[in-house]
Amino acid sequence: MQPQSAFASTAPMPSPAVLGTLPTNSSVPSLAATTPAPSQPGATGTFTHTIASGESLYTIARRYEVTTQAIVQANNLSSPDKIVVGQKVIIPGRADLLATKAPTTQVASTTPMATPAPAQQTLPQAAPNALQAATTPAATPTLPQQQAAPAAQPTQVANVPAAEPAMSGSDKFRWPASGRVLVDFASSKGTGINIEVPEGSAVKAAENGTVIYVGSGVEGYGNLVLIRHPNGYVSAYAHLQSMSVAKGATVGRGDTIGAAGMTGSVTKPQLHFELRKGATPVDPVPLLAS
Repeated sequence: MQPQSAFASTAPMPSPAVLGTLPTNSSVPSLAATTPAPSQPGATGTFTHTIASGESLYTIARRYEVTTQAIVQANNLSSPDKIVVGQKVIIPGRADLLATKAPTTQVASTTPMATPAPAQQTLPQAAPNALQAATTPAATPTLPQQQAAPAAQPTQVANVPAAEPAMSGSDKFRWPASGRVLVDFASSKGTGINIEVPEGSAVKAAENGTVIYVGSGVEGYGNLVLIRHPNGYVSAYAHLQSMSVAKGATVGRGDTIGAAGMTGSVTKPQLHFELRKGATPVDPVPLLAS
């Protein structure tokens, strides 16, 4: 019997415990499902969150320090991966967050006074999840306003983006490992491919990029590495025996990022590999060099 891969499993799995860049390994996971589930985000006394590109219920749950199951139950969702970008979901038990959206009430003074410039309010911002960081620019810090001297020209502060690695120059990604394709893109129901490789063999980065996740917190995927590439793609490498890179590291095309294994929900050594344009999975084979 052919072993089930984390990305092509037919048996339902529990909700993910880490990251949420990727969904639960339940019938072929998907980072962003296409069918929204009914929800009641406008309920009185509840805090709602609007789903952004690349987010999953797990990353939303982690951001607000609640469980994925609690969000599923509060919104009557049929599955944790049945969400779409722009959908509003209720965050149960976090009515305290409504205070951050409440307008400030000002009491009029009976003594005429000069009206001060309104202070800029900044809401707390949670760290973006791994895949969302691929397309979301870093926030620009707000500098305190200083009183300029008469006739002084305003000073413009340049916004310097974080350094990103450049593409290698190749028009296609490289294969992360050599081996027979056990599960193709169609068989995985549109998530990725599984490559049969000897246990312990090197797994290579498909292109220059920045490591945005290293861990084993996504159930069914085992040891997992995610790399964001300068061209807007994110590559995923699952079921690794070991991982030799750290989150935030810059890697080059062909650099070893780990060793192939059989962690997660597979029963023989193999590598699950994905390419996603932002949060949308694409068939990686046409994009890989021959």
